[in-house]
Amino acid sequence: MVMAFDIGQLSVIALIAFATSVVGGMVGIGGAVLLIPAFLAIPPLLGLPALDMYRVSGITSVQVLASSLLGAGLHSKRGAFDRRLLLAVGAPLMLASFLGAKLSRGVSAQFLEALFGAVAILGATMMLLRPRDTESLDYTLSYPKAIGIALPVGLFGGMVGMAGGFLLAPLLVTIVRVPLRVTIGSTLGIVIIGAIATSVGKIMAGMVDPVPTAAAIIGALPGMWLGVKISHRLHITQLRRILAAIITAIGIAMLVRVVG
Repeated sequence: MVMAFDIGQLSVIALIAFATSVVGGMVGIGGAVLLIPAFLAIPPLLGLPALDMYRVSGITSVQVLASSLLGAGLHSKRGAFDRRLLLAVGAPLMLASFLGAKLSRGVSAQFLEALFGAVAILGATMMLLRPRDTESLDYTLSYPKAIGIALPVGLFGGMVGMAGGFLLAPLLVTIVRVPLRVTIGSTLGIVIIGAIATSVGKIMAGMVDPVPTAAAIIGALPGMWLGVKISHRLHITQLRRILAAIITAIGIAMLVRVVG
């Protein structure tokens, strides 16, 4: 499904990708949970043709892959990336997501989305009530705890049809006790695992429109670079509060959508 885009539409797509990638680089959110509603809602508000979900899902999958690769690499250069955590969480998360997708038939998506929203708000609250504001990047990784949070997040995420990566940060910080900076960098790495499979699938299905996708990537990469730079200039307490606020907003939005 190839559609003609003018410079105004492509500029808006690039700006949306830039803004969401700044946030993603700063707090370690891959971006799809922010990108999809932004791509769907913002163009019509500006008097531009709406993007359909079919096209948005294709653009988002490839853009998130590109920006997360850059973000994980930039955080890694600053020592805020743990390959052990990537494997301990990423592998079971993807397996559980696949299983959840298989089990999704007959399960109330609304109930699961409400559960996701409630867990997001709870996780953000725990980050505020149980702060671990340390600049140290050293910690002892508990593999059982890491796998223990990856499995339910992946399972429910697969059932609902979303990655659920935004839930990982508060759970890694409060339950696995991973330093926040390491959590932010490593979460982007975990996002890459799912984004690779999603991007390949979308490309093979012919769902990736190359022109708007290229515009999104062009906007996203400098946004991710800026977000990582801002992240490492902010105090850890500021980062924790910003991340908690974003996750709370996502959780509330999910609950409102279910109730509405």
